[in-house]
Amino acid sequence: MAEPSVDALYEQVRNVVRAAESTAAPTLQRVAPGIRVLALRTPTLPPAAHTNTYLVGPERGPQLVVDPGSPYADQQAILDRVLADDAAEGRPLDMVLLTHHHGDHVGGAAAVAARWHVPIAAHARTAARLAGRIAVDRELADGEVVRGVTCVHTPGHADGHLCFEVAGAGATLAGDMVAGLGTILIDPSEGDMADYLASLGALLARPAATLCPAHGPAIRDGHGKLREYIAHRVMREDRVVAALAARGTAGGTLDELVPEVYADTPRALWPLAARSLRAHLDKLAREGRARETAAGTWLRAANSL
Repeated sequence: MAEPSVDALYEQVRNVVRAAESTAAPTLQRVAPGIRVLALRTPTLPPAAHTNTYLVGPERGPQLVVDPGSPYADQQAILDRVLADDAAEGRPLDMVLLTHHHGDHVGGAAAVAARWHVPIAAHARTAARLAGRIAVDRELADGEVVRGVTCVHTPGHADGHLCFEVAGAGATLAGDMVAGLGTILIDPSEGDMADYLASLGALLARPAATLCPAHGPAIRDGHGKLREYIAHRVMREDRVVAALAARGTAGGTLDELVPEVYADTPRALWPLAARSLRAHLDKLAREGRARETAAGTWLRAANSL
């Protein structure tokens, strides 16, 4: 049986752990020079219930909108009103940018592009994943600059994930590399744990900046958060290695290992935890530190003892 998609898993978890969704209309807020945010309700992963849509541009002049992710008509109408006000004040929308392909980031992209007659831009791998659903008009490469915004390819959560460094703002739109609320899923069907850790390290090597995540508030100590995330993933990997070592030659299946490795995680989130566990195991296997048997049991590799 095929594994459920990431979006399907999100919905499965949401049916068990429902976030308290505010009925108050989202308000436009300025988070850094040239960056405003509108948190729109989306079908995302609890405890988050919204995805941040960012508006980037000068006080007067063309604007970029990043991750218009809500598929809901009432939320799209709120964004449209903001864009209409901007246009009337000399800030016309110029382009839609996408950090990656997940539904809670792209749900309103086609509607915005059609309504305002602007192109959609994303990494080539995101464009490929969206083919047949959303047309990407411009493919963005690592290091490319669009209206003062530098694209930084940060695969791991998704193979086409981009962060956007905003010149003069001291801020980076971080997408799903980090979160101000909730956590980041690494699913082996779409992401890669080794790539994710490398991308966290690559962001840490760049100048210190406020990180503006897709979910939750801005993170002023961006480098501190990146170090925290790296330490957390290393801690989790150490738990995986310890669990395999404790099981010896008997090993364990994913279902057996999850309660040991994610004992600090609510049981309702274990279906998602199992996907992150698999991502850790795949990384360890490539490094020669773990192996999977034909029966689906995971063992600590003999040469890692």
